[in-house]
Amino acid sequence: MANEVSVENKVRDAVKLLTEIQQIDDELKDIAMERGDLPEEVERLNARISESENFIASRKADLDEAVTVIADRKSELEEAQEKQKKLQQQLYSVKNTREYDAVTSELNFVKDDITRCENAIAANTTRKAELERMIEDRQGEIETVRAEHKLKNTDLQAKLAETAEEERQLMHRRDNMVVRLMKPLYAHYERIRKAKDGRGVAHITDNACGGCFAVIPPQTQVNIRKLSDIVLCETCGRIIVP
Repeated sequence: MANEVSVENKVRDAVKLLTEIQQIDDELKDIAMERGDLPEEVERLNARISESENFIASRKADLDEAVTVIADRKSELEEAQEKQKKLQQQLYSVKNTREYDAVTSELNFVKDDITRCENAIAANTTRKAELERMIEDRQGEIETVRAEHKLKNTDLQAKLAETAEEERQLMHRRDNMVVRLMKPLYAHYERIRKAKDGRGVAHITDNACGGCFAVIPPQTQVNIRKLSDIVLCETCGRIIVP
């Protein structure tokens, strides 16, 4: 008899704790709903800002590379053009065909270098202009996003401040209750709560589970009300309480 009383007391305590934890979770959910989609919006804007910053940093690196290539090829071009002038002057002082062919051959190599440098300068100048346009466009975009983020984050912080103390107290109460529950029972509650729109506990409502509305057999209802055992809804898995 004493053992039966002990079991009933444990079940009664567990049911009371689960019911109160569910009530707290409902209140926490209401607080979260008051914030609307602001947390998600702020996070989304944060992600856009981060993505744009990475994009700009990458394009700036490409721009620096293009500027370096232009400067290097211009230097090479000046050297090649100077060499070309000297070789052209040498053509007037060659003494035989062999010397003429040697200077001409070297002159052709220099002309190829000049063409290569000019093509590289042209290509990278075009690339530089495109990168500058891309950076400017994205910087304009990121400023707009930052302004929107600032407004929404200000609203979010205001709402958080309004409910911070209430939320803190609720979480403190919840933590104190959770440690008094059997771990497997709490684990089941959490699993069902997260899977069933925040409801891990359901009351008997019109002879049915208050969560999924599946009919509960009469004898099972009697056991639930007697608190003789922890009863799970056979349909949705919620913990049924009186």
